[in-house]
Amino acid sequence: MPKINFAPDEEVLAELSPSRRSTLFPVLEMVVLTGIVWLVVGLLDSYLGGLATTWAGYVPDNVAEVPQLVGDADAGTATAALWARRLVLVLWVWLSWRRCLRHLLFRTRSRMILTDSRLITATGHMRSHVGEVPLAQIVDVRTHKSEVRVFLRGGGRPLVLRDVPFTKKFARLLHSRIPVHLPRPLY
Repeated sequence: MPKINFAPDEEVLAELSPSRRSTLFPVLEMVVLTGIVWLVVGLLDSYLGGLATTWAGYVPDNVAEVPQLVGDADAGTATAALWARRLVLVLWVWLSWRRCLRHLLFRTRSRMILTDSRLITATGHMRSHVGEVPLAQIVDVRTHKSEVRVFLRGGGRPLVLRDVPFTKKFARLLHSRIPVHLPRPLY
């Protein structure tokens, strides 16, 4: 994450990271994904074990030995099942990173910092994007569930901060810091 520099007289009013509730669905998705993948791996292992029991009379400790134990008639299907098992495991690793683990890792590094002169947001990704909004550019602040919507002067869409802990408190603090000498536009 790029370093955020503060002026010597700049006071930090609030520093927040996303709420822990934002990690609930990635964790549940990881549990469901793991259950489905290992169900498929178990079915493939059961099939390979059945082939080994039929041809050799025992199941080897390593399922990679099953294609050598079976006859020529079932060697092709045993090899295909073994490669399908490997492919499912690689797919599990890729999906768990893409859908769950990456989100959990980056979500904990995300930050929202409110100082007496600006609002700073950091995404928390590998190449984190840091956004700075001077308080003089903020027109209005609204909340919706765990989101804080910051309306900027001259902007059509609001800046949306998601999964903000203490949403109403943070919005009140931010709203109290908006300069009042500028006229507020009608929406």
